[in-house]
Amino acid sequence: MKYYIISISILIIVITLLSCKNTVRTDKIIIDRVEYVYNLKSLIDKNTWPDFSHPKFDLPLIYYTDTSCYITNPTDKFINLFNPEIVYKNQTLSIYKTSLLDSIPFHMETKMTFGSDTSHYSYKSPFMNCSSLELTNKFVPDVHSTEMWSTMVVHEYFHGFQYKHAQFRDFYEKNVNVIADTLKSLYRNNDWYKESVDRENSLLLKALNSEIQAEVNQSIVQYFKLRNQRLQQTKDSLKSDIKTIESNYITMEGTARYVEYSLYSKFATMQPDVNLEKSDSLFRSYTYFKNYTITKDKWLYTTGANYYYAVGFNMARLLDKLKVDYKSRLFNSTTFIDKILKEQIE
Repeated sequence: MKYYIISISILIIVITLLSCKNTVRTDKIIIDRVEYVYNLKSLIDKNTWPDFSHPKFDLPLIYYTDTSCYITNPTDKFINLFNPEIVYKNQTLSIYKTSLLDSIPFHMETKMTFGSDTSHYSYKSPFMNCSSLELTNKFVPDVHSTEMWSTMVVHEYFHGFQYKHAQFRDFYEKNVNVIADTLKSLYRNNDWYKESVDRENSLLLKALNSEIQAEVNQSIVQYFKLRNQRLQQTKDSLKSDIKTIESNYITMEGTARYVEYSLYSKFATMQPDVNLEKSDSLFRSYTYFKNYTITKDKWLYTTGANYYYAVGFNMARLLDKLKVDYKSRLFNSTTFIDKILKEQIE
């Protein structure tokens, strides 16, 4: 009897130690991935979008696994509500762990709540939510490296950067009921609308690809003429004035895609992350970015139902080409990216 008791006790100890070891290893992968994303923010700040990594624009990141949530730099309100366990801390990051916050199977979005319920942890306070790479791969099979996953996370993180600007956040709150599905529905259900949007975007691409300034200017002029006709027809025929909300989504999603894309060419030449190479077997298992050129991903700059992503992305690239300082003007006011582009031909 004693023999069996001792054997069972030893077995329990071994299982417990193995479980703890696996938990520690899982924690390390998550911590290394989060640190990697934060380092990318600094890289973007330096090379693509100033102040992206400034502490005043930081926001908590909630990393979902299939069993737990890891929260980086949570607010005091979040800590008081959920009493999470701290698992890691350095000079810039404090990472906590808690049980799953919801039963939603996949997360890749920045969330913020408004309205009368001020008790919610994200009330007027954006939180970046992302599923782990392993979970993301189940819902988006093309994403099977930490590098590719991180571009999605950075895209959503940039939305948090936008929301951390008070004037932009106030605008978003007042217009939160006008969702992007309105624009998608118009594109999908009206052939004339879709045809115009596609032609408009082709004019932006023509301006991007031309080296003759007169042709660039003429393409921009034609773009706004065609767009204004579509907006007026939408207002007259469908009784829907979408000008402001379209400008908002072109700005919001277009610049997020622009920042996301900025990593693609960087990954083609960047040295691998030492910590991730050691801890994360999925880090560079997918060599998608080797010798990368934008022509590899036409979805970045061509239109579909969510056309405002590509339109805004192309506007940002066009303003870069024209050497216009637009980044310092966006989000600090209700100036949209299309307005800045239009100024160039007025």
